[in-house]
Amino acid sequence: MSDEEPSQRFEERTEFTMRPIGVVRTAANKRYDAPRQPGWDDAATAATIELYAGMNFEQALRDLEGCERIWLLTVFDRVNHWKPLVQPPRGRAKRGVFATRSPYRPNPIGLSCVRLIGIVGRRVHVEDTDLLDGTPVLDIKPYVAYADAFPDSSLAWMDEIDARPYTVIWECDAADVPSEHRVYAERILSADPLPHPYRRIRAVDDHSYVLAVERSRILYSIVEATVRIMGYTVDLRQ
Repeated sequence: MSDEEPSQRFEERTEFTMRPIGVVRTAANKRYDAPRQPGWDDAATAATIELYAGMNFEQALRDLEGCERIWLLTVFDRVNHWKPLVQPPRGRAKRGVFATRSPYRPNPIGLSCVRLIGIVGRRVHVEDTDLLDGTPVLDIKPYVAYADAFPDSSLAWMDEIDARPYTVIWECDAADVPSEHRVYAERILSADPLPHPYRRIRAVDDHSYVLAVERSRILYSIVEATVRIMGYTVDLRQ
């Protein structure tokens, strides 16, 4: 059988129905608010997994307390299509979706390894998340180091990317910038200050860029591995 002759057409294959067991509650409401990857982005946020009532989930959580990390299987519920090629946050080239963690998948299933902080009733408190508020949760599984950890494993295209952080320098008066905007700008720009579909950045010219943070705009330039922030304004027209 050739690659052009699959045993069954995509639209004819068996379908499975899965029901969420709960939802994620976190401060991240928009996609650009969420950190890109747990463990890589220092702003990975705290979250609570609220499990639904009436399903004996309190018993299902028994013995999970004391587990340092857990796997969350979730649904990318704000994605309504998939792409065979996607542009990851790291790098400029498009990659096959199966070689990335992109949410634009044939089945919009997410997988996150998060730090378990505590369990209170049907609420599971975690950290190191990159999930949006309201994300449906399909399942919770314990992270088991001897079975799940392969520290020497590699991904060729990602290993080729220079992931060293940029240095961010405020050349305007940072005292005029709200602290949450300052922290957000430094997080985004130190990771990668160039325009990308996942970032609210546009180029002004060959050397200058603008980062949008809510109604504010941050003007900056890039000199080698240094980001120089030159101005901060608020767009009052919105």
